[in-house]
Amino acid sequence: MSGVFDRIETLNERLHFCEDFAASGPVDRAQAQSVGPLSGRVIGVKSNISVAGQAWTAGFGARAAEIAPRDAPVIARLRAAGATLLSRLAMDEGALGAATDNPHFGRSENPRVSGHSAGGSSGGSAAAVAAGAVDASLGSDTMGSVRIPAAYCGVYGLKLGPEALDMAGVMPLAPSLDALGLFAQTPQMLGDVLEVLGIGVAQTQITGWCVLPEPCLADCTPQMRAAYDAACAQMQRLFGVAEEMGAIDLPTLRGDAFLLTEAEAVSSLGDAPGLSRGLEKLIAYGRTLTPERMAQVHVRLDAARATLRASVGKTRVLLTPTVAAPAFAHGARPPVGQADFTALANIAAVPALAIPMTGTQYPRSVQIVGPPGSEAVLLALASRL
Repeated sequence: MSGVFDRIETLNERLHFCEDFAASGPVDRAQAQSVGPLSGRVIGVKSNISVAGQAWTAGFGARAAEIAPRDAPVIARLRAAGATLLSRLAMDEGALGAATDNPHFGRSENPRVSGHSAGGSSGGSAAAVAAGAVDASLGSDTMGSVRIPAAYCGVYGLKLGPEALDMAGVMPLAPSLDALGLFAQTPQMLGDVLEVLGIGVAQTQITGWCVLPEPCLADCTPQMRAAYDAACAQMQRLFGVAEEMGAIDLPTLRGDAFLLTEAEAVSSLGDAPGLSRGLEKLIAYGRTLTPERMAQVHVRLDAARATLRASVGKTRVLLTPTVAAPAFAHGARPPVGQADFTALANIAAVPALAIPMTGTQYPRSVQIVGPPGSEAVLLALASRL
């Protein structure tokens, strides 16, 4: 595997998808295995997931010397399957961010659109896959942190249901919304990894689909709307006419999900050493959220969860754009509403898949959201879009 790691190192010098390859690379080489169904495959790992013998930073500079004593269960399964691991993939500090522009470790580049963000918080995981440095990668997703980078970098990004895998060894941000996720360039590669993780068998037969009300799409750029319309046309050929969901206020729900994230980050990140000023401000705001205000937030989120689960039922999927606009330029402010579509699946605690669509200079993407336990079904459907 020496030549593989040399190539990864060269790519990382340009794209910075790894926090510190000089520190992690030699350990990764020493831990490489070659026996099992993932033999010869390189799987990247976001730095908030523990890999034995590696720094377990979660994007915090102060944790750069904190070595994980054991593998997270998901890592143990990959290692047992013969996967070669590339650890410490770059992320936003504490997973609370949208650009993978980390004050301690630097900024990841988008391999598909020079000078633009790889998205966050799992931007390093998306960039490593898009660049061909790894065959697949692991990330975490609280409001879209797998699917948004996947959309910006033009790869597949699967958010798992929260019950799909043991979350031990994954540093939490907002446990009510957190989930693991996977990136790859093909549904087939995602399926190979899912099978190793024990969730590779389709349990559901999709018989229909639904869409959001038209006003929810008002902020989509023409190129994103064109990708969505093309996917709708194919879905109609497969399943007939879509059912439209009832009225839903995406900006309010995204805002509520972020308030819940800030509130839960007080417990999960509030005592972390060496926080940047930006993260300190977010956590300080989380401390001001009163029980009364959060009770109102939970009422709205619970209602939205019930609405979405009723819409997909057991045999339908929801089709949406993944993001309303393509990757933003470095230095630009991340779009306020970039998680409007993706946060729905975290609120509802269901699987969702970002699917790259062919098109213009900028990658385009649509999202399918399925019932609980439908990860393998979403992959099968993606191969038909």
